[in-house]
Amino acid sequence: MNHSGTFVTTRSAEEAFDLLADPRRFAPLLPDFESMSVMDATHFTMRIVITVGQIRGHVNLAMELIQASRPTQVEYRGSATIAGSPLRMGINFSVNPRAEMTDVTWQGEVTLEGILALVAGNGLETMGRQNFDRMAQRLRLSLQDEQHADDEKKGVELAPEGFDFEI
Repeated sequence: MNHSGTFVTTRSAEEAFDLLADPRRFAPLLPDFESMSVMDATHFTMRIVITVGQIRGHVNLAMELIQASRPTQVEYRGSATIAGSPLRMGINFSVNPRAEMTDVTWQGEVTLEGILALVAGNGLETMGRQNFDRMAQRLRLSLQDEQHADDEKKGVELAPEGFDFEI
């Protein structure tokens, strides 16, 4: 299953790259993330919740930062075995600066083989697309929140985004 998209941020290409290329900052933004352990600058294990059909469990995904070419390219690959079925995941980011904005284009890929793939059927593609879309939304919001935090440090007053009150 392959899925891709693009989002725009007001953050610089360098700032977007810094978030994407740092596994400690990037991994927690992935859907169903539980925890991670870092082996070195490019290898880490990420524990995630996984649901395939009626089967729900946890998996330790061995991840590697394959490429980090400042400030334009970041690529991750990961793999795990779930109930004897191999799972592979990859995500590639292209960071493209524009005038006062940055485009972040992403392409994700998930493959599941074996008996679990048969159990998942067409649901795997739907679940994969939803998870990649959630990841992109979380990345976009994280970059937006970092901008708000920077503005607050500089004393910039932010317009309220809405009201939340109880009656």
